Amino acid sequence: MKVTHFLIFAILLGCHHRHPANDSDQPFLDNHSQIESFDISPDDRNVLLLTNSNGATGVLEINIDGQAPKWILKPPANEILSSPRYSPDGKKILFIKHKRTSISESTVCIANRDGTNVQELTGGDELVTEAVFSAKGSNVLFCSSKKYKKYNKSKTKVTTETRGFDTYEINVSDKKETQFTNLNAVGIDNLTEINERYILFHVTAGNKSGIFSFEKDKPERVLRIFPVNGTQESNLLVNPGFAPDKFIMFVAQSELYAMDMSTHKADRIYEAKAAI
Repeated sequence: MKVTHFLIFAILLGCHHRHPANDSDQPFLDNHSQIESFDISPDDRNVLLLTNSNGATGVLEINIDGQAPKWILKPPANEILSSPRYSPDGKKILFIKHKRTSISESTVCIANRDGTNVQELTGGDELVTEAVFSAKGSNVLFCSSKKYKKYNKSKTKVTTETRGFDTYEINVSDKKETQFTNLNAVGIDNLTEINERYILFHVTAGNKSGIFSFEKDKPERVLRIFPVNGTQESNLLVNPGFAPDKFIMFVAQSELYAMDMSTHKADRIYEAKAAI
């Protein structure tokens, strides 16, 4: 990890109690504000924060020690922002904007690191839930349901299960879009590029839920990731993440595992219940 989670939590709590400056552009997180997500810059010097104050979402940047907060994207009146991320070289940021009047109209956007020159990469007629830069920064991987409206036009939409989520890639320069999977899943999350060839992610699909991977050149071959020595039931494995030393970490209920990708053997490294 770039920095320990303890340090990050301390920073976020510290920011929450800072007092506003006289400058109207100075960010201030009041008692109604929450920090919904964060991303650490490639050089470990800054943190992007997604803030939410009574539904008004904005993106600000702070130093790694919690000082010098500044708005990158002020809370827009008619949109909800989510998933801000740094590019691998730290020169750009990525985020998703959603129309307040229609959850199925969300757009993947990139901008300069200071929030200027915002560009829309996708068309907006879809529900995008997650987006990440590729390792080289030339492409953006994202999870989207382009069928969301179709599955929610029913008069009984309260009980209709939303489906249609799949994984896509779009080129930052020419905006050429490629659909990788055809899963029609209830949800896809924790999208991670293991390397230039492989993508790791979690799928929500009832009993077929679990952690999966595919090769970019052969996306039709979606493979379930499951350790040879077993853990919990495969549909209970969630929150996958890839460590640089060829390990995949994942959660199975109250347990945290690390799986060696060369042997596919998983070791339990932490159990929350045992620590209480």
